[in-house]
This record gives sequence, structure tokens and C-alpha cells, in this order.
Amino acid sequence: MELEFGITLNIIVFIIASGTIWYFCTKLSDLVDFIDAEFKLGSAFGGTLILAVVTNLPEIAIITNGALKGDVGLATGNILGGIAIQSVLLVLFDFASRKQRKPLSTLTSSETSILQGLFLVAILTMVVIGHQFRTSLLFARITPPEVLIGFMWVLSVFAMKKFQKSNPVPPKDKPKIAFTRTSALIWLIVVSAIVLVFGVLLEATSSAIASHYQIDGVIFGATILALVTSLPEISGGLAFVRNKSYQPIISDIFGGNVFLPVLFIPTTLITNNAVLPSADNVNIYLTGVAMLITLIFLSGMLIKSNKRYGGIGTDSWIAAGVYVIAMIGLFYL
Repeated sequence: MELEFGITLNIIVFIIASGTIWYFCTKLSDLVDFIDAEFKLGSAFGGTLILAVVTNLPEIAIITNGALKGDVGLATGNILGGIAIQSVLLVLFDFASRKQRKPLSTLTSSETSILQGLFLVAILTMVVIGHQFRTSLLFARITPPEVLIGFMWVLSVFAMKKFQKSNPVPPKDKPKIAFTRTSALIWLIVVSAIVLVFGVLLEATSSAIASHYQIDGVIFGATILALVTSLPEISGGLAFVRNKSYQPIISDIFGGNVFLPVLFIPTTLITNNAVLPSADNVNIYLTGVAMLITLIFLSGMLIKSNKRYGGIGTDSWIAAGVYVIAMIGLFYL
């Protein structure tokens, strides 16, 4: 999608789109909590399914648009750069929950959260492996590594559901805002549509702004664009913190990150090019960063520290340091 606006109007539309997405995604916390409880999905499984798709709608729009335009670099940068940025958002949510004595990784430590993190590391490992194959490895407009990633995601969803049944969590109080089953589903559709439409506007205006200021497309997709398309995760996560509902935050971040590499499948189908094997060094570098940050938080969940330092846990400090160093390292690739 291309908008024939001047730079000033592009900036104005960008701000409006960002604010709209932010506002409506703050409504997701009560909505998801209600749907999880009413349909007995469970916070981990329900959060993974609903939040992973809804909060990643801007990425879906951007990747589809990039693929249709043949801008594969933008699509892969947004997928893999988005995973790295969304991983480090756990530092923000840890700080936002600083009134709790225990760090976020301890608050959310459970076998289900660890299972989600392990599936995420496994899929990101598959991304790195898939990158090593030849770009000519294309069968029926798809590559075997991408099919395997899709299979692993489906397996993770079924494993999450079965594991949650075997390890039930105590029921939570229903949200303060009253819904009915019908109204909750309607609201979910409305919020999803708004996030999708304004996500497209966000992509179009941010691309125009980047082009005006001559920002490299790959770096832009992996950093700035990945950040602005993480607005649903940021606003939704902060709303969950306010409601003291912490498990859906992990479901959103880990579950959303597990889902994003699946988008290589439609990207390859649309372009008829082996997208994953043709990913550049920046994207594979960011995949490694995301794996490292995920492992840091998984370690925090296993250690279960009861102390915060400067408002966040030790794992958050390490993850933040790793991310800052990694961003500096981008300039030396």
C-alpha cells in the first residue's frame, strides 16, 4: 500500500494510527481474560491463540503487502526483527510490574510458560537451519524448512492445550467489565479489524517516512518498523500488568514469537521465492539475538529469583544489556 501524502501528513496519520492501535489493544486484557474463562480455554492456551494472532495483525498486513510488492527484505526484517524486539519487551513489563516483590519471570514461572519458550527456541533454531539451504530448494511454491516451521507451530498449539489440561491453573476472577459470549466475540472481531486496518496505515506511513529520510529498508524493517508494529503487544501487555494478570503476557510474547516465523509460508507462496534461505545476515543475526533473550528469560523462570534490582529482575538486566549490545553490533555487520 502506497500513500501519496506529503511528509507532514504521513507523520500525522502515523501518530493517529499508533494512538488508535494503542487504545484498542488496551481493551484486549479484559476481553481475553473473559474469553479464556467463559470458553474454558485457559490463560496460556487461550492467550496464545488469541493474542498471537490479534496483536500480530499489523505484521501480517506488512508482510503480505511487502510480499505483494516484492519487498522480501522488508517482510523478513519485520518477522525476525519483530521477534527480537518483542522478546525484549519482557523487560518493560517486568519494570511495569515492579510493585510486585518478585520479578516477572518468577511471577510467570510455570511448566506451561517454559514449554512455550522451548517451542520458540526450537522454531528459531529451525529458522537458522532453514537459512542454510539453497534458494533453489522450492517445491510447490514452498520450502521444506518453512513447512516444518508451520508443523512445529501447530504441534505447539496442540501440546499447549494437552499440557494445560494435565496441569490446570486456579481460575481467575472475571474481569470487571461485563461481557456476554456474543458481545465478547463481536468486540474481538471489531478490535481485530481496527488493529488490521490501522496496522496497514502504520506500515504505509512509516515506509513513506523511512523513504523520505533515506533509512535502509532492511534495517528499517528489522528495527523501527518492528518496534511500531509491536504497539499492540506493548499496550496490551501493560494493560495485563495493571490487571495483575501476568500469564497472558508470556502467552502473548512467546506465543506471538512462535507464530511469526509461520508467516514465511504465505510470503514464499506469494513471491514464489525461497524467502527463508535468502534472508540476509541482519535477519539471521536478530534471530540469534531473540534466541539468546528467550533463553535468558527461561533461565529466570527456572531460577525463580525473589529479588528485584532497580525495579527489575537480574534476567531483565542481562536481557536489556544483550539487546543494547546487539543493536550496536548491527552497525558492524
